[in-house]
Amino acid sequence: RSHRIGSTSAKTLLWIWVKKDLSKIKGDTGADLAGGTMSNKKFFKTNKYICVDIDKGKLEKGKNNNLDAIAVNSKIQDFLKENQQINLDVLLCVQAMGTNRFFEHDEVLKVVSSMHNSLRKGGSMIFNVGKQLGKLDIITMENELSLMLRGKFKRIDSKFYGFLLQPFQRPILRPVLLILAYLMNIFPPLRTLFGLKKEKLYFCCQSKL
Repeated sequence: RSHRIGSTSAKTLLWIWVKKDLSKIKGDTGADLAGGTMSNKKFFKTNKYICVDIDKGKLEKGKNNNLDAIAVNSKIQDFLKENQQINLDVLLCVQAMGTNRFFEHDEVLKVVSSMHNSLRKGGSMIFNVGKQLGKLDIITMENELSLMLRGKFKRIDSKFYGFLLQPFQRPILRPVLLILAYLMNIFPPLRTLFGLKKEKLYFCCQSKL
């Protein structure tokens, strides 16, 4: 129950990172952008949890299981634009940019900039970006994001990952996915098949300056 296991080892690796990094970040208010059914709420250490998603059905399902959560039915861009004065302590945006077909993938840099602007001083944000079937150059994106965020946080950690070739036919047992994901976490070359599978990018930006 303490883990979130995805449909692939790479997605499970993402949840391992999210759990590890979010558990270190405290504050009053945290927002989960494109948070869906609020599966990431258990990883937040903030006093208040806001879940933003364009799918009202998913939000309602998540709210039923998390009565203390604040559900906001909105696009990521609209929420960030309308709530720049909230001064959030934590922002999470995963499996949306370059991944979700409902996201405008040419607005990645704009959204990340808006996320930074919505954080209070000392606030932190975590996000990932995918290639979206080759529409985004993930190497160029890493360079542009690193340049844009340079000097804006005390610590910035970024890393590529992709899909480890799994020696099993689907469906794969959940414990096997978790083991593979932890192997990828411990041995970095496995995350990208020794550089051949740089398909996604993970950023953890801590303590806004």
